[in-house]
Amino acid sequence: MSENIKKVVEPIKVALIAVGGDGGGVLTQWIVQLASKNGYWAQSTTIAGVAQRTGSTVYYLELFPEDAIPKDGKKRISPVLAQMPAPEDVDVVMATELIEAGRAIQRGFVSKKTTLIFSTHRNLAIQEKEKPGDGILDGTSIFELARKYAKHSVYANLKDLAENHKSVISATLFGALAASGSLPFSVDQFEETIKAGGVAVPTSLAAFKAAFGLVGLGLSAKEATPYVPELSPAKFEPLPASNANRKFNAAIQQIRNDFPKSTHQVIYAGIKHVVEWGGISWGNEYLDYLKSILKIEEKFPSKDNILTNRVAQYLALAMAYDDLVNVADIKTRAERWDTVFQQVGAKKGEIVKTTDYFHPRFEEVYGFMPVGLGKRMENSESAHRFFTKYLDKDRRMDTHNIFWFFILYCIGGMKGYRKKTLRHAEEIENIEGWLDRIRDVSSINYDLAVQLARTYRLKKGYGDTYARGHSKFKLLNEFVMKHASVRGISETVSQLIEFGLKNHETEQLQGQIALVEAELENRSSNASEFNNN
Repeated sequence: MSENIKKVVEPIKVALIAVGGDGGGVLTQWIVQLASKNGYWAQSTTIAGVAQRTGSTVYYLELFPEDAIPKDGKKRISPVLAQMPAPEDVDVVMATELIEAGRAIQRGFVSKKTTLIFSTHRNLAIQEKEKPGDGILDGTSIFELARKYAKHSVYANLKDLAENHKSVISATLFGALAASGSLPFSVDQFEETIKAGGVAVPTSLAAFKAAFGLVGLGLSAKEATPYVPELSPAKFEPLPASNANRKFNAAIQQIRNDFPKSTHQVIYAGIKHVVEWGGISWGNEYLDYLKSILKIEEKFPSKDNILTNRVAQYLALAMAYDDLVNVADIKTRAERWDTVFQQVGAKKGEIVKTTDYFHPRFEEVYGFMPVGLGKRMENSESAHRFFTKYLDKDRRMDTHNIFWFFILYCIGGMKGYRKKTLRHAEEIENIEGWLDRIRDVSSINYDLAVQLARTYRLKKGYGDTYARGHSKFKLLNEFVMKHASVRGISETVSQLIEFGLKNHETEQLQGQIALVEAELENRSSNASEFNNN
């Protein structure tokens, strides 16, 4: 028996995982045009993600050779192509960001038939930003996963490369795709596709060629150019010799004369932050607070002023808290508009429209009032009902509009008034109570005082984020004062701080503290029983 065995022709399957603003649609269009003009039937689909880096968009393409498409007489039959990528059945996976490459691997798109192409830069996700501490995911393992699961992996910082050529990452990804050799098209055909698009051709071509050269060089060495993400802790500036501003220069000299050298960099960073928030007089108050902490160090010369450094770090954050004035000020600064124009790739003379979302809580409204009025509003049911009925709603402000920009600009200029508000009075009470507790605890346990200073790290942001952080801060401060004399308690508090930074809800920290206290109580009972025996 004989059969005619026909070779099954599979389409080339390409998945692009893109973050908003990275030009995923443009890159998809380029690939479709490249294939369509060079003997391939091309189909693309889009699975939309979510805005603001809570999700990414998946663009899926299938390219089928026209020569292999059967004909019904003179009419070519349309091939049946898939609508979305299937696990372990994708030939090329491209990701516009490092963690998105990891997610592609996690979703099973990458296998031993896959060429994985990705950029090594980071766009931090909302889940990373919302953590009270350092919530940045470790991306270094993705390089090893790429080597383990992909047939080939190609990577470089394609974002920086694009920006250096005044282009966007879609152009450099297209260049990396050409250099990888994973599609049956020549580099000239890739370049002709960009030219045919007719938009930003010179810059797109320059970025394309730069990526093609960089990736091609890595491939010739049998390995893509290695890259380690450049996410590292911020470095403090050294204390300058002087400053052009006479009043600020006096503060610099005060730091040099009154504080040990080992504290200069941290205090200088702190006072700059505080002065930007509330002026030089507020910066001088910052130094006055620190002087009271510095006196403690005289009893602990071997500690190298660790407590002063930690208090200087977190006191600056405490004194420059987020409020309506601060948010409005940041949103109307010139550098903010420069950033917006850069992010959308706007050229000089082009109009960029911005929309800001505004939804203050009742606490933020009465907190913005003078102390007396704010306290009356806080306890007033009628004020709360009025707020709920008329003000408790989302508002979209077109801040490119002169009216809304002027409103924000005026609020941002109320730096003098904010010190008369209920919110400011509450923050000062928090700060002074925290510093009093640090001074009291330092006489019992210096290391515990350092950890108590670190508890202010839990407080950040505004709105619900601030409320959660403040609750966790309060819980830990109460725990410290209750167990200050317990042996080894400083290490326990350090662990609880890390737990609070990694876990979002207050109830999670509350539960962990309850477990720790139960353990301490059990330990104390066992010790008493042992002594009695």
